[in-house]
Amino acid sequence: MNALEYICNRYGLDRYQKNLPIEIPDTTRDTLASIFADLGFTEGAEIGVERGLYSEVLCKNNPGLHLYSIDAWKAYRGYRDHVTQAKLDEIYRDAVLRLAPYNCTLIRKFSLDAVRTFADASLDFVFIDANHEIRQVIDDISEWQKKVRVGGIVAGHDYILRKGAGYIMHVPYAVRAWTEAYQIGPWFVLGRKNAPEGEVRETTRSWFYVKGEPVRIKLGHGS
Repeated sequence: MNALEYICNRYGLDRYQKNLPIEIPDTTRDTLASIFADLGFTEGAEIGVERGLYSEVLCKNNPGLHLYSIDAWKAYRGYRDHVTQAKLDEIYRDAVLRLAPYNCTLIRKFSLDAVRTFADASLDFVFIDANHEIRQVIDDISEWQKKVRVGGIVAGHDYILRKGAGYIMHVPYAVRAWTEAYQIGPWFVLGRKNAPEGEVRETTRSWFYVKGEPVRIKLGHGS
């Protein structure tokens, strides 16, 4: 099944819309899990797992899924400095217990260390929810999208700008820069920013695009 065609037909979307991203009303990242199941995706990875709550959603929605749940569960300077290693060890143990009933492989590594262990085009999808500073988000998209096959989905969480309380979120900057630089479109955000009352919308929305064949871009010399 063609993923882009399926998504546009299911939600009545114009794939040629010029104003990007295309917002999909009344949807959340739980909706994305059901899309993966409808498309028959069987190999996926979540980057940034914490307690495994969304990994569990992905597995429950798709019993045939083999999911790689990847997180360092390690304290390091400059990222969640308010969370101790002891707390992260407890969070890891919680994830292990939560995901034990499912076909889920937990990998305790940093994102860019883990990605080297995957073959290119070996995944149906990747969901990125790790460090949200711009350099790390772009690094994660750049490296993990290689592991997704053409026709699969590259996605991530926290499409929101925020600074404070121990968090820095640059995801909208990073996704826009990536998609514009590599002429990727259409791409989508789950839920409308200005959703009317009664319409489902997460505060920290998720984004995604269907991976197509790479576009050959000629690089010129600046003056």
